[in-house]
Amino acid sequence: MMQYLSPIIFLSILLLGCGSDDISEPTVNLPSEKHEESVTLSSFNLSDEYIYWEIRVGNMSHQEPTDDRVIAKYDEEIYSNLTPTEISLLESIDSVTGFDAQCAPSYCPVFGVALLSNSAVAIESKQDLLRFFGDIDTVAELSRWISSNNYSLKKYEVTDYGYRVIASWDNNCGRRGEDLIKVFKDGTIEKIKELSSESYNGCV
Repeated sequence: MMQYLSPIIFLSILLLGCGSDDISEPTVNLPSEKHEESVTLSSFNLSDEYIYWEIRVGNMSHQEPTDDRVIAKYDEEIYSNLTPTEISLLESIDSVTGFDAQCAPSYCPVFGVALLSNSAVAIESKQDLLRFFGDIDTVAELSRWISSNNYSLKKYEVTDYGYRVIASWDNNCGRRGEDLIKVFKDGTIEKIKELSSESYNGCV
């Protein structure tokens, strides 16, 4: 009888061991909500009574001169109703640092400018962006926050701690893929698992 019992016990232990991997964070049921690209000011839950904000690329000396450095407006309808004074406040701000960057392999800062009732505020770092958002508690904030941390939002689900996200990444030099990550309301990003990766030729 004992010689038949040992394999049964062994098989039970083996199955229990296999079933215990990553119990706290199952990857079978992946996030399924798709991110909608249409974003307005009301898509954000900001930390103060901001009436408008936009994202710009800083005017660096190595760039070609251009009049249009604005890469996102939140939003166009609000901008069209700003007063000349408010537009002047926006245009008076430039920055040599940012919460993101473009122009690789050179550097161009990507930063924000936000309007309060009588002043403009520069958002020049990841810390500034997080203070500007407060908690990461809307999908628009989630998308912008992980973008500044080298991810692009693909799919998400809302959780008690914040969001569970499928995010794509690209190191701009031969590797790209998708990760399953946690994004906490305080901005903390925790990688759960690499879902896919691939190689390609070339660097930016």
